[in-house]
Amino acid sequence: MKKEKKIVNIKITKAKISDAQAIRKLEHEVWNEEVVNKYDIPMFVRFGYVFTAYHDKKLVGAIIGYQTNNDEVYVVDLVVDIKYRGLKIAEKLYKKLLHRVKGKNVVTFLDPGLVPTGNLHKKLGAKIISRVSNPYDLSNGLEGGIRLLVRIPNKF
Repeated sequence: MKKEKKIVNIKITKAKISDAQAIRKLEHEVWNEEVVNKYDIPMFVRFGYVFTAYHDKKLVGAIIGYQTNNDEVYVVDLVVDIKYRGLKIAEKLYKKLLHRVKGKNVVTFLDPGLVPTGNLHKKLGAKIISRVSNPYDLSNGLEGGIRLLVRIPNKF
C-alpha cells in the first residue's frame, strides 16, 4: 500500500527578481547542473513567466517560461524539490502558468525516460508534436538523446 504524503500549505506566486538565485540553487540541487544561468533567470522573471512554490519560507518548486515568436510559451524548466514530490506542486505551477497566459499554448521538451513528468503532461492534455534528437545541439552529450516536443493546448 502506498503511503500518503502529508498535505502541506504550498503558496504559488509570480516570482520576484529576488527569487532568482534561490531558483538556481533549487535547480542545481535537483538536477545537479545549471539549467538556466544566473543572468537569464532574472530576465525570465522580468519579461517571461516564472512562478514559484513556497512552503513557509522555503522555495520548493518553480516553473520558468517565455513567449516564443509563434505566440506560444516555451517552458524552460519545471523543478520541484525531491522531498516535496507527490504533492501536485508541479501541476499547480503549470496551472498557474496556463491561467496567466490565457489562450496561448505551452510547449516544452520532455525526456521520455521521466515517467512522472510524462504522466503530468498527459494529464494536462499535452500532445507530442515531434521527437527531436539532441534538441539543444550540444556536442558534450549532456542533453543528447531523444526528447519529445509537446504542446499543451491552453483551455483557460
